[in-house]
Formats: sequence, C-alpha cells, structure tokens
Amino acid sequence: MVLDLSINSDTIAWFLGYAQVSVCDTFSGAETTTVYRADVNLDHQYDEKDSISHLRLFCLIFPAPFSCANLVPWAFKEDGRVTLLGRVTGGGSCVVQPMTTAWGTSFQISGSKRICFLKNGAYYDVDRGVEPDFITMSYENFYDREALANYIDSLF
Repeated sequence: MVLDLSINSDTIAWFLGYAQVSVCDTFSGAETTTVYRADVNLDHQYDEKDSISHLRLFCLIFPAPFSCANLVPWAFKEDGRVTLLGRVTGGGSCVVQPMTTAWGTSFQISGSKRICFLKNGAYYDVDRGVEPDFITMSYENFYDREALANYIDSLF
C-alpha cells in the first residue's frame, strides 16, 4: 500500500489504527495531544478492519505539499511502521484558519495553532519538514507504478 500525499489525504488512523495529533497554541503556549480512531469501513465499530497497519506501508513525500501534508508524514515517521519515500517535505506547522468578512468573502490565513509532535514528554513543531527514509528515484518515475514497485522491491 502506497499513500501519495500530493492529494493531501489525512489517513493516519487508517494506516496506523489510530492517529495521534499534537497541537501547540502560539498565543497561550498551551500544548495538547489528541488520539483518535476512525471507522473507515463505516460499520459503526472501531476494530482491526478499520486499519491497514498489517500491510507493508509506504508514503510518497516531496517538497511541494506543506501543512497537513507535513503532519501525516511526521505521524508516520514517529510511529515507524510506514516507510517514507521521496524528498524532504515542504514543512509548515501552522494550521490554516478559514475566515469570512461581513460581506461574505472567504479567505484563509495561518492560524494560531501549530502542528507538533510529542517525543519523550516534550513538544516539537514540524515546521522544518520530514526527511524520507529513502530518497526516491527521479520525479519522472514518481507516478510510474511499475518503476515505483521495482524501486520498493529493490529496497528490501
């Protein structure tokens, strides 16, 4: 199973069985971690059928995506069960905050909350990006399924 984060799928719980998301508030300094599970198959139960953690898992990462596409690789990197392939992610830790003017114009700004990860009781922000476990071949083969499968097979 390979996850391509260029489409920004937030599927941490599906890959790992649970998701751990930490957030630090830049104004108050408050820090919190939330752990959740997702009923991915919509059978109204949280069980092993909602996760693909038993498979060999890979995630494609590269510099263009940021923000939540940076959060997912950090969660995978911290967990250690998903192999990251590609290039260092674009970074970015501030959560996007949607806003609307009184006239109905919508826009987004960087919010006051930063995505963080919790390690040994301390919070660290994810702004610097995530290093892949293996640097992939050239970008021309990035979406070539056969080339990607051959590359993955050559790693193990």
